[in-house]
Amino acid sequence: MLYNYRLCLDNHSTIRQNNKFYYDMTKLIFKNTLKAYAFLVLTVAMICCNFNKKADTKVNSTTISENESIPDSVVKFLISSASNDFLNHQPPTPIDFRNVKIGYIKSPNSEKTFLLCGEFLSQENKEWKEFTTIKTSGYEQYIGKTQYCQEAKMVLTDENLSLELKKKLTEK
Repeated sequence: MLYNYRLCLDNHSTIRQNNKFYYDMTKLIFKNTLKAYAFLVLTVAMICCNFNKKADTKVNSTTISENESIPDSVVKFLISSASNDFLNHQPPTPIDFRNVKIGYIKSPNSEKTFLLCGEFLSQENKEWKEFTTIKTSGYEQYIGKTQYCQEAKMVLTDENLSLELKKKLTEK
């Protein structure tokens, strides 16, 4: 009988060890599963954030090109035309300029239509307003946001364009 009791104790001890082993394994599996899930959630979040950044850059289709140039005669014409139009059609009266860029839109037959886009500070209501000057057979100027600037491929984005336009406006 003593032998049976010892055998029972040995079996009980073995069962305890097995239960501890299964408990430790379950804990380890749960821990690793939790780590994998956290890694998966983090990866998906990063991919989604990166996807949204790409989508944001595509919303504004204005592109800036470093390999192209616009003839100086076109730049001078657009700045002079914008300046003349602001002087001849007031109000609004511009007192400052910013974000002035020159680019073009390609027509279906691949001809380039050059344009100048930017913002001016109105003396009357102290608000920044967008404007667009387009080189046509003469020129056209629009006050307010236009689709032209949204679709244009911008080539010149130098801060000096804002200064040149302001200088041209004040010298007349």
